[in-house]
Amino acid sequence: TDDDVSDNDPKEILEKIQEQKDIIANVRSRPWSMKKKLKVLDAARRYVEKHEGRLSKTNGYSEAGKEVGFVGIAWRKFKRTANNVCVVLTPWDMRIKTIESYFGSGVASYFIFLRWLVQINVIMAIITTAFLVVPEILVGNTTAGYKQIPVSERKSKWDLHTIWSFGGRLQHSVLFYGYYTNDRVVGNGYRIPLAYFLVGIATFAYSFMALLRKMAKNSRLNGSASSEDDYTFSWRLFSSWDYTIGNQETAENKSAAIATCITFQQKAIVEEQEKEKKEYTRVKLLIFLRVVANILVLLLLAGSLYSIQFAVNRAQSLENEERESTFWEQNELSIVVTAVTMITPSLFEVIGSMEKYHPRNTLRIQLARILMLYLGNLYSLMIGLLAPGNTNIVKKLMSYDRINGSYLEHEVFKNKTAVPGQRTECWETYVGQELMKLTIIDLISTVLTILIVDFIRALFVRYFNRCCCWDMENQFPEYGEFKIAENVLHLIYNQGITWVGTFFSPLLPALNVIKLTLIMYIRSWALATCNVPHQRVFRASSNNFYLAMLLFMLFLSLLPTVWVIVKHPPSSCGPFRNREWMYTIVTETMDNDIPSWMKKALGYLTTPVVILPSILLLVMVIYYLQAIARSSKEANNRLKLQLHY
Repeated sequence: TDDDVSDNDPKEILEKIQEQKDIIANVRSRPWSMKKKLKVLDAARRYVEKHEGRLSKTNGYSEAGKEVGFVGIAWRKFKRTANNVCVVLTPWDMRIKTIESYFGSGVASYFIFLRWLVQINVIMAIITTAFLVVPEILVGNTTAGYKQIPVSERKSKWDLHTIWSFGGRLQHSVLFYGYYTNDRVVGNGYRIPLAYFLVGIATFAYSFMALLRKMAKNSRLNGSASSEDDYTFSWRLFSSWDYTIGNQETAENKSAAIATCITFQQKAIVEEQEKEKKEYTRVKLLIFLRVVANILVLLLLAGSLYSIQFAVNRAQSLENEERESTFWEQNELSIVVTAVTMITPSLFEVIGSMEKYHPRNTLRIQLARILMLYLGNLYSLMIGLLAPGNTNIVKKLMSYDRINGSYLEHEVFKNKTAVPGQRTECWETYVGQELMKLTIIDLISTVLTILIVDFIRALFVRYFNRCCCWDMENQFPEYGEFKIAENVLHLIYNQGITWVGTFFSPLLPALNVIKLTLIMYIRSWALATCNVPHQRVFRASSNNFYLAMLLFMLFLSLLPTVWVIVKHPPSSCGPFRNREWMYTIVTETMDNDIPSWMKKALGYLTTPVVILPSILLLVMVIYYLQAIARSSKEANNRLKLQLHY
């Protein structure tokens, strides 16, 4: 009891705490009645909760830990404190752990993935802000004519209609490509055009490195835990409970997590049942249904691409009309892209139900179709915006006036030739505006979908279920499912838009940070109030599966930016104006700013004498590492085989 130990003797209190913890850990094996076990367990927990916190503030642990020395104890306390600080500073850590305890690790993986994307976008925003936005504000040429708002637009520069379309003051700001200066050197030697080019490369390079590092880390973790996958039911049934838990709330969370994980074990049961099913007797009908389903999917994909191209062409034709556009006309392109992105995956799911595939294969096919849809939408949009033949994109015919040594720009725009010296359009800013609007409208549609499809639907089911003749909670309309894979693909699509648009709008990653943060809170709230986990979650929902798709999206997002830099002439605004190609800023810097000895060194390094041996050495290193990996894998397989026997 508490009275048997002096309150002023930390050593005795420490011994008593250790004794009570031993009782908590071993009470199940004691030959006592259940009533006595519960009574003793309750008393032991109360004693630990009462005295352990107070003891940590005294020198009790120091007295008991003299064997390891004060330095060792101080180091342990420092590490424990550092770990606690890291947990506190980790964004949304407790929120995600609560979700995991009630909905399982599969649902939590979505929010962990979302948090990691926020971190990626924060770093990208820091890079673009530190090396582009801040230098442009501090040392950029703010008096340049192309940075000034035209007289005809000054009255409406802060109108709500203008702000929504990112026009007026927002268009002529550091938000977009066209505002940045083209002076080769500004201030005390800072080169904004070169910085713009290098930052565009750096954002993609950082994303590649962070993504590959994350995949390697997950592979190591999955490899170390692979042995637990062999006996899933045994591990879950006999080894799930943590007998060191002494807190009631923690125990309830752990119980909820175990119950959820056992519920999700139905995926393995379904797989076993599917193996035992008889072959489908009506083979011809099944083949016919699958052919029809694929034809419908192709038609939907073609219709999606056509609708986006139609919206792009319509937006460009409206630019030729000399009248003020309506709200719908200004935002038609973004609304069409968002609507196609939100509606088509649900149609894919309806079509997939008629194919009668194995549930795991159904999920994989569904994900592949959605990914094709997102990629098609993104590329269709970018092709429509960047196609050289479009009337909204400026076609420049540059001629050099050898009499006065200045450039004369002749633009073909709206089928008219602009007068030299007249203010010209900037297609890079136009692309940035459209991607900004697409990001905003996608966020609004996501919020509205959650409120209407999930929240209002849940309210209807909850309060009208008792008045209905069937079980509305388990049948139509039932609660909305939290579809992990589809939601993750939507995040990947959104990140693809950010990667493509960062070159045209340097602050787009900062906007995406705000968007993802709002999605984190809204999704977690909807999950806790009006969603239920997806009925079937298969191995396709592993983290590396998501990361592999994200890596694929990153590679495909890089291609339009590379094409713009290498093959598309820049317009008459922004950091690369008056240049034939964007990448010529690198050759200009090498010709004007690099010493001659460095030019010779770089020229020597780019000769075949250096490149060919380097490639050969790289191939040999890769082959050597692959041989080591194969031998390690074979050794692991042999060790696993020995453990089985």
